[in-house]
Amino acid sequence: MILAHYLDPNGLLKTYDHLNEVSPGAWIRLVAPSDEEIEQVAAMTNIAPSILKGALDEEEAAHLDAEGDVRIIVVDVPTTQNDELNPQTQHFFTVPLAILLNEHYVVTAASRQNLVIPNLVAKLPKGFSLQTPMKFAVQLLYRNASMFVTTLKQVDYNSELIQKRLRESLQNSGLFELMNLSKSLVYLSTGLNADGVVLEKMRALEEVQRTPEIMALLDDAVIENRQAAEMCAIHRDILSGSMDTFASVISNNMNTVMKTLTVLTLVLTIPMMIGGFFGMNFILPFSQEEGFWWAVGGSVVLSLASGVALSKYTSRLKRQNMHFAWHPKKHRRK
Repeated sequence: MILAHYLDPNGLLKTYDHLNEVSPGAWIRLVAPSDEEIEQVAAMTNIAPSILKGALDEEEAAHLDAEGDVRIIVVDVPTTQNDELNPQTQHFFTVPLAILLNEHYVVTAASRQNLVIPNLVAKLPKGFSLQTPMKFAVQLLYRNASMFVTTLKQVDYNSELIQKRLRESLQNSGLFELMNLSKSLVYLSTGLNADGVVLEKMRALEEVQRTPEIMALLDDAVIENRQAAEMCAIHRDILSGSMDTFASVISNNMNTVMKTLTVLTLVLTIPMMIGGFFGMNFILPFSQEEGFWWAVGGSVVLSLASGVALSKYTSRLKRQNMHFAWHPKKHRRK
């Protein structure tokens, strides 16, 4: 897909109806273009097709480069995708976005849709201009850092919803959703770190240093990107702790179930043993007519007694553990 934009005299962003109307000073957007569209843009902007194709590589790492009169800025931008099996689950990750600048045109190229470009088009930043390509690039990078913050807020909101659902009912699906968010934070953190390196390198560019306005915008972008990276690290730690907590709760619930089953097994073993004794082929000290009721009565009494004894024993252990947890210093050796 190819879209070409220009600014009208009122400062509004407009879209060319036909690509043959595109003139110098335009902003050309490429999203998953075909080979024919790449050739068309290359002929229009005098940017080599190899540069455009390299910028569309999904494995392209964030970097700052130059080839001839073309300045190449590749950064990672956030995007989202719904799960195929569960449409309500969102996957957050990053994709490379290339910003190609030459004397007359600004070209942005991405292999898929992302969250940054549509947000920039919907709400232009103050002082937006296409006449200074480097200023446009810095404004786009600042919006990218802001979108990382917005994406992280959405990740945190989704995490709160999942944790609330897990508190009501522990299910494996909720843990898998938390694991998916944890993976998303890893992708976002990696992208933010790579973008931070690119922003620091841009500070050394001559066209940035000689323009105080662009330098100030770049400083704001660096600060915003750094804040997003710190925010991402905090969310990763919180989410990791939450997953460990829920895993411990599940383990404790399993231990409680196993303890209950063990107590029931021990209690029910007594009637089985007495029934086994009375089924043996030798004379017992009870008459044949009364033996059944003696066996049943003895089984009930012994089962109840063992159940009460086990209940008191487990309760005493629980109180001792709680006392040790609240007063650990009293149990230390002198």
